[in-house]
Amino acid sequence: MSGISEFTPRQLAAIETRGGALLVSAAAGSGKTRVLVERLLRYVSGREDSCDVTDFLIITYTRAAASELRSRILDELSEKLALEPDNRHLRRQAALVYEASIGTIHGFCTDILRENAHLAGLTPDFRVADESEAAIMKDKVLEDLLDRRYETVAETPGFALLVDTMSAGRDDKRLKEIVLETYAKLQSHAAPQKWAEEQLEALDTGALRDASETVWGRFLMDDARKKALYWRGVMRRLRSETTAHPDFEKAYGDSIGATLDGLELFASALSRTWDEARGCANVDFPRAKNVKGYEDLKEIRTKCRDALKKLAAVFECASEGLLEDMAAVRPAVTELLKLVLEFDKAYAEAKKKRGLVDFSDLEHLAARVLTDFETGAPTETALAVSRRYREIMVDEYQDVSRVQELIFNAVSRGGENIFMVGDVKQSIYRFRLADPTIFLAKYKSYKDAEEAEPGEGRRVLLSTNFRSRAGVLEAVNHVFKNVMSEDFGEMAYTEREFLYPGRTDGESPEPAVELDVLDMRGIETEEDEESPEKTAVEADFIAARIAEMLQSGTPVPDGKGGTRPVACGDFAILLRSVKDKAALYEKALADRDIPAALPGGEGFFASLEVSVTLSLLGVIDNPMQDIPLIAVLRSPVYGFTPDELAVIRAADKSADFYGALVKAAETNDKCRAFLDALASFRLIAPDMPADRFIWHVFNKTDMLAVMGALRGGGGRRSNLMRLVELAVRCEAGGYKGLFGFMTLVRKLMEKGEEPFGSSETPSGDAVKIMSIHKSKGLEFPVVFLADTTKRFNKKDAAAPLLIHAALGVGAKRTDLMRRIEYPTLARMAVARKLNQEMLSEELRVLYVAMTRAREKLVVVSTFADADKELLKLSKDAVAPVAPQVLENAAGMASLVLLPALTRPEAECLRLAPVPLSTDCGAPWDIRKIVITEAPAARRRKALPAEPHIAARAEDVAALRRNLDYQYPYIKAAEIPSKLTATGLKGRFADFEAAEEAAQLHEAARHRPPAERPAFITRRTALTPSERGTALHLAMQFIDYDKCGDLESVREELRRLREKSYLSAKQADAVDPAKLLAFFDSPLGKRVMGADRLYREFKFSLLVRADAYFADGGDDELLFQGVVDCCFEEGGALHVIDFKTDHVTPETVAEKTRLYAPQLTAYARAMERIVGLPVRSRLIYFFALDAVAEVE
Repeated sequence: MSGISEFTPRQLAAIETRGGALLVSAAAGSGKTRVLVERLLRYVSGREDSCDVTDFLIITYTRAAASELRSRILDELSEKLALEPDNRHLRRQAALVYEASIGTIHGFCTDILRENAHLAGLTPDFRVADESEAAIMKDKVLEDLLDRRYETVAETPGFALLVDTMSAGRDDKRLKEIVLETYAKLQSHAAPQKWAEEQLEALDTGALRDASETVWGRFLMDDARKKALYWRGVMRRLRSETTAHPDFEKAYGDSIGATLDGLELFASALSRTWDEARGCANVDFPRAKNVKGYEDLKEIRTKCRDALKKLAAVFECASEGLLEDMAAVRPAVTELLKLVLEFDKAYAEAKKKRGLVDFSDLEHLAARVLTDFETGAPTETALAVSRRYREIMVDEYQDVSRVQELIFNAVSRGGENIFMVGDVKQSIYRFRLADPTIFLAKYKSYKDAEEAEPGEGRRVLLSTNFRSRAGVLEAVNHVFKNVMSEDFGEMAYTEREFLYPGRTDGESPEPAVELDVLDMRGIETEEDEESPEKTAVEADFIAARIAEMLQSGTPVPDGKGGTRPVACGDFAILLRSVKDKAALYEKALADRDIPAALPGGEGFFASLEVSVTLSLLGVIDNPMQDIPLIAVLRSPVYGFTPDELAVIRAADKSADFYGALVKAAETNDKCRAFLDALASFRLIAPDMPADRFIWHVFNKTDMLAVMGALRGGGGRRSNLMRLVELAVRCEAGGYKGLFGFMTLVRKLMEKGEEPFGSSETPSGDAVKIMSIHKSKGLEFPVVFLADTTKRFNKKDAAAPLLIHAALGVGAKRTDLMRRIEYPTLARMAVARKLNQEMLSEELRVLYVAMTRAREKLVVVSTFADADKELLKLSKDAVAPVAPQVLENAAGMASLVLLPALTRPEAECLRLAPVPLSTDCGAPWDIRKIVITEAPAARRRKALPAEPHIAARAEDVAALRRNLDYQYPYIKAAEIPSKLTATGLKGRFADFEAAEEAAQLHEAARHRPPAERPAFITRRTALTPSERGTALHLAMQFIDYDKCGDLESVREELRRLREKSYLSAKQADAVDPAKLLAFFDSPLGKRVMGADRLYREFKFSLLVRADAYFADGGDDELLFQGVVDCCFEEGGALHVIDFKTDHVTPETVAEKTRLYAPQLTAYARAMERIVGLPVRSRLIYFFALDAVAEVE
């Protein structure tokens, strides 16, 4: 098996090349594990300078992979020993395999830290906390930290600003999420504090004059230039095409020429400064003359116009405003990074007290032990470790992080004796901080092995695939050579990266690839491509297709040179995400009696056994919960039927379900038995740790036996044991007892965190349903790639705060006056970069999915209206597809269909002319299928008809009585529970203005308002409503005693502006002469000399409804209002309402009558509150400088 003749020349190069760092780019199915094992064996088998297997450090991605690799090395050594039984060296290697350093990066770091605990500040017996335990600690540490910060918020204005700008809603949940997410992102850096300092330095844009001088501006401009050049090429081709159509050229030629001139200017300006580019961003599309037809050519121009309009929006703001935005967000971002670093320190102290480290600590602490961060050089410890190993071998190198790379460099003699193997096209773990650019940088910079000088890094490409049929490989090549490029996918897919067939068992005449487009126009459904109906239709189709292949006995290789009929275990259904969908596929298969397995797909908390147990524990903790209680009663543990539950509900319809259960237990033994058991559980729960109590519940309810008897009982029992394990961790983490355990579980469920990773390996004769990520490293004879119309997840680029390793922090700026958030220059750039990386990762996920198939790949895409989507795609289909087109792809279906539409056999899908590809490989089986009936409707038809039962006359009469019932208090239901004084006159604008003014003042008391950006307001003057609000604010906060003359009034307005009671525009909008006119008036002088004065007096009173509504009866409602001014004079009250309405001497009487109900309401309220009679109700109209009395 390991003979030289069994390896390809490329594999041999990877096995035998020495003399420097070696990067092996091993495509899917190319035998990379065999190569790694053989390379090791060549070292230790005695053919070369003999050494031991313990002289090598071998790093794999998972513990399962490490165990498998160790077994393969031992198997190979055993085979060699069978040929050379007297070889003592080989016997020694076989014995040493179990001592060899073969494991994960975390295992290696753990060993380093235990050996050098004193250097890392740890005790040698430290324990590694799992993710759920770490999540508990983080939550508690952050809660305590924020509590301390809130206590000193008055002395830390930066923290107050952070809370104001990055919190949302009624609590600080969003701020907590931002802190934890930022902390997690910082863990991808070897020196988080240094990175944070670099970001703060980058945010200091004070010395800059143009946005292009920033890393964000330059990134956006470079990106925009690529798009501008692309559309310039499109428009040039359009102009060339017009020469064949003189009438179209006559109508559109000048317009297209003007657009091309504008594109030239824009593209050129993008190479210079931001403001120059901004001046050229609005490319002109002059109106063309009318000409009939040529819709395809017109549409190209329309697409270009729309794309450039979207691009111009990026350059809407000038550099001055953008740089000012960056300066404005810097204090909040500074405080955030300080808070994150403070959290890091507090979290580290909490772990140290408990003797814990988390997985991130393992890498960071090991990196500090092995690397001098000041110089970047390996430490003496690293040099000592590196001397132990002849070579460092790293599997799945495409998934390493920056910190891991630092560790590898430290122990590999400066990167000289390291063997790295992986496939960057299968790097799909960026969300776990994997950085494929590390692999890509070496892939691009290293020379081919045969060209490299001694000591230089070299690369070997393994492109021969021994897994899949040639037809599958050709399909993969066809798709990826047309969609993967430097700009879309982070690398080009050329002939060097092609997959070449290595199998020699012959090719089946059946197509290796099937593409099924399902059109749901034949049934009523939602437009959403991710609706449950779509999933059900697709699941039903796939189940039917599998049943068809099983029934026809589709042949697959039997591994002995022949074939056999396909079996259930040969199929795999791969989904981008199994959440809420896998069960529908399982049901569709079950309807056809096809067994299915969901390895790790259901989720721990969502599994039946865990869900039932948690419901029972929740009811023990608090029985007044209807849904958990009903779930427990209905579960296999207690077995109440729906009819029995209905009887319980009927026992007491007015109580909650627990109350009804107590009532039913008076006559029902089954209910009484349940309540007795519940009472016994509740009695002892406070006195037992959570884990022991759960064991007690298991014993008393036979939970393990009941769940073990269900399908998949072994896995269910295992999950219940894991629940006990989680309870043990909970107790250790400080969440004591049942209540603490349930609190922890709820937090984990709210965050969507799973306490255990799935390690279940799919097995058995059942169809596998799993996520694409779970399928990595596996292979199946027949693969169905399903749910391809699922939209790409762009939530990461929409998070409140964005972070990128190279571009740094992308924050929003918050307008504190209006609570409006808008993007900054940095945020636009980081969001764009994250979106690009997300699309590249999704492309690699598709590559992983397509390369899992050995014999047949079936791609299924389901659309609510397939023709609509196919028409749109047909207009963009060309080989290769431009990155600027692909960046608008909604999901995987687009990435497959765009190149598929260029294939000759895709005629049934093309709805517009498409240039055909010539080199497509083996033909696909391409179909478009119209779905005419939903699965649920078909199942209903298959059910036997229910017998007709005649209704009894008394039941009909009772039903009619119930349906004819009239609610006797319908008038009361129409009366509002709350009434405002201004509502009495039929409008709420003044009340809302007053409320808004108060809120604005409260905000202004603590901080100066941020300027609203010009692109939001696009005006300079205040509206009449805003001017009225400004005048009311002035009258509310101005000091009456300091308004004796015009200059004093002006001084008061300046004071209100400086104290942020009024904004600059509001202060300018208030006419000081109007204020002085009031104070100089007889009414103003009475106010100034009043015995007592009430200003902006808010009140809330309970009043009888019949005082304001004819049918109000004796009900009470809440009456609220704000009295502008009320003064006491001679033992009586006088109520004043200030009005800024436009009024004339002719309309003043009408306006007074309009406001009369409002003033009457104010008068009644003040009489009740103060206890004095109201002698006059007055309205002061600022427009006339006059007062009117309400009769």
